[in-house]
Amino acid sequence: VTSVAFFACLLAHELAHAVVARSAGMQVDGIVLWMFGGVSRLGGDAPDAGTEQRMAVAGPLTSAGLGVGLFGLAVVAGAAGAPELGVAAAAWLGLMNGLLALFNLLPAYPLDGGRVLRAIVWRRTGDRRRATAVAAATGTGFGYGLMALGALVVLAGDGLGGVWLALLGWIVHDAARAEQAAVELRSLLGDARVDDLMTPDPVTVPPDLTVEALIGHFVGLYRCSAFPVVDHDGSPL
Repeated sequence: VTSVAFFACLLAHELAHAVVARSAGMQVDGIVLWMFGGVSRLGGDAPDAGTEQRMAVAGPLTSAGLGVGLFGLAVVAGAAGAPELGVAAAAWLGLMNGLLALFNLLPAYPLDGGRVLRAIVWRRTGDRRRATAVAAATGTGFGYGLMALGALVVLAGDGLGGVWLALLGWIVHDAARAEQAAVELRSLLGDARVDDLMTPDPVTVPPDLTVEALIGHFVGLYRCSAFPVVDHDGSPL
């Protein structure tokens, strides 16, 4: 029951992000919960730095509120003589939500704190691409730090805890680099259309061409990834 309640708290954290995003007119494709937390799948980037910052802080604020509320509930329930197991569960949920809020506020992109850092740099420089690069570099460094800490914990004798930290560091590092690559790609493509990138006069083949002839006379001669098939008047088939 406590595990289900904790996943409900994670869902509330991600719903806070999603609600702020929807209020800003952004598309929310869904929410994924998994062993390391949750992810809101958004249909695009925030339109401005202010929206990015509001969206980022919504999750940790929700977790912090849940943490205070649940820990307060544990204190009140304990004073009222409630069953010890229920009090312990509420206290644990309060503690975990508090830790979740603190961890997410670390300035390591793509954690919420890293998104706040990105929003601050974005607002000051007016350059989304540069802000992403700064925040992603911080996230990558934090990921390396977690992996190094995990190795030290393993050497200290706590194998499971060390492996968990190292795996979390690798995920943060990998996610930071992936987010930066996605922003770079969107920036490079900009408003490019298919017409701007397509081959203007592609090499075509007729429908009655044999596969052997295609391989022998076209694939080996032209450096093309595809050959449109057209009929004798040039209409694509």
